[in-house]
Amino acid sequence: MTTIAHDPSAAAPHAGGLVARALARLARWLEIYSDAAVRIARVLCATAVVIAIMALAGNVFTRNVLGYSLFGAEEAARFAFLWAIWMGVSLAVKRGAVTVITFVADAGGPLWRRAVRTFSGGSLAALLVYACWRSTEYATGPLANVGQTPALEIAWFYPIVSMTVGYYFITLHYAHALAEGAARLAAGGRETAARVLGTGLLGGAAVAGLVWLTSWGLLQLGASPLIALMVFFVTLTLAGTPIIFMLSVVGIIGTRPEFLGLSFYPNPNDLFPFTVTQGAMGLTGGGELLVILMFLVTAEVLNASGMSARLISFAAAVVGHLRGGMAYVSQLTSALVSGISGSAQADAAIMTPILVPAMEREGYRRDVAAAVVAGASIKGPIGPISVMFIVYGAIVTGPAGASIQKLLLSGVMAELLLLLFQSATVYVVVRRMGFLEKRRFAGMRQVARTGLVALPVLVIPFIILGGIFSGIFTPTESASIAAVVAIFMGFFWYASISPRQLPGVLVLAGIETGIVMLLIGDSAILAQALFLDRFGESLEALFTGLTDNKYVFLLVVNLILLVVGIFLEPLPALYILAPFLAPVAVIEFGVDPVHFGLIMVFNLVLALIHPPIGLVLFLVSSIAKVSVERLSIMILPWLGVSLLVLFLVTYLPSEAVLALSNLIDK
Repeated sequence: MTTIAHDPSAAAPHAGGLVARALARLARWLEIYSDAAVRIARVLCATAVVIAIMALAGNVFTRNVLGYSLFGAEEAARFAFLWAIWMGVSLAVKRGAVTVITFVADAGGPLWRRAVRTFSGGSLAALLVYACWRSTEYATGPLANVGQTPALEIAWFYPIVSMTVGYYFITLHYAHALAEGAARLAAGGRETAARVLGTGLLGGAAVAGLVWLTSWGLLQLGASPLIALMVFFVTLTLAGTPIIFMLSVVGIIGTRPEFLGLSFYPNPNDLFPFTVTQGAMGLTGGGELLVILMFLVTAEVLNASGMSARLISFAAAVVGHLRGGMAYVSQLTSALVSGISGSAQADAAIMTPILVPAMEREGYRRDVAAAVVAGASIKGPIGPISVMFIVYGAIVTGPAGASIQKLLLSGVMAELLLLLFQSATVYVVVRRMGFLEKRRFAGMRQVARTGLVALPVLVIPFIILGGIFSGIFTPTESASIAAVVAIFMGFFWYASISPRQLPGVLVLAGIETGIVMLLIGDSAILAQALFLDRFGESLEALFTGLTDNKYVFLLVVNLILLVVGIFLEPLPALYILAPFLAPVAVIEFGVDPVHFGLIMVFNLVLALIHPPIGLVLFLVSSIAKVSVERLSIMILPWLGVSLLVLFLVTYLPSEAVLALSNLIDK
């Protein structure tokens, strides 16, 4: 994994001439403004997260205790959510927390690297300039300044301008990094700088020309606009464009009335990509996506307060005595944490810094230990507290839709199968290694003691699920109550986190939320364009013309989703494809709507651990200090058994797979 954002520890270049001195001076000025933007973003992000939690949890309290609802609470939470997202993304850029794929850019010699990086950097620069322009137009135009919001009765300007401020901050951070790089280049001498700049620009232009020519040729041959647009998608991804911005570029290119003579899904409204993104992230709907922020706040509080370590201690007391026990501890911990975070990334962030060193001390190689944790972490998105299921339930409506309650329970059987097969893989790996010794059982007293200490943490999933299934809370409200309970326990029950630490924890949750939500917002551009182009009807005709057999259809869908997962992260892929695939599966092929939701979510979750852009692979790699290339090899056994479980989940009878979810009638 590589980053484009400025590294604050980088030394300032030595001035080596007039141009170098001027660029160095510019870099220093930009650094001042960039650092100021960071301080502002941190305050705004933490404040926005607090407002969102207070609005949601406060509304639950007043409705169920005082007998009235807080009018406008949901709208206030959504608007605060927008500010948390954009400030979080700007902070992610500054910290270098944006994921990029670099193996293609790094594969060749200097000329190749310059060409690919110039193409990627030029695309990003063009996006940011265009986004600053259009988002300013959006915030100052009639859409933002005519009328008021329905509940709070404030000008639409206030939530909309979050995007404008976010893009300006992001541009400022990248401009600072660019100025520093240019100053270093200029300090190396005029001839060197001219040669590097010239070859980079020529090479970047050549790559851009080749991409344009390929896409134009496909359109001329009658290929689908989606296939032609995918040329930009794949090239930008492999060239090292940050994933969260690559989707923005593709969405804008795809919906422009004309882009350099190319037309894909033309829309006459220049602000279409920006209005769709803000709308999907909470401006005019999408309140259910607040659950992502609430779950990530809970996970970050657990991590910062040491509550996650208590869960791991309990798991170690139960299964740590087995041969190679820390790998079993990883499996059990992932099952426990999955009932709290609902996110594979959160689970991996919790387990990796504790379990990888512990497994090393037990005799595992670091790459093996990292693969064990990465493979185990995918239980989160298919467990009973799953962000993916909540999103699926929100975006798939009508006859093909399924209740969120049933979807949440549908993953229990899949999670148990995954736990069983991954534990069996641990057994095989341990036996092949041969040198891991069996340890003494800690004793029931130790199990009881660690279980009692961890018990308050284990109550959180029951609060979430109990509220949802009882109908007292919505999923988002349940998650907000879980966040409040986690903060309360960290402050008072365990006294392991101080009020001064809380803003930093909330900012971390905001950063992670910003990255996830911008992916969803950007993917909504393409999803909306496909909807307007009647993509669903084309997809239906394709599948019904291909087969009339339900099982063949499911095989084809699984293969397509596995390929999509190579290039696209799970949530964006779900957001783009689920509204089109679900009606075909349910209406045309008679697949149970809950079962199909489980199949889609499980399949796309596997993208988190398969190369080349598996987010969990990058996360675990960076924390465990293992190369992504090595981890991509060591993860293969865990990916293999996960594919086997996917096969079972797909083809076992729905009555067996959905045994738990069929117990509720909603």
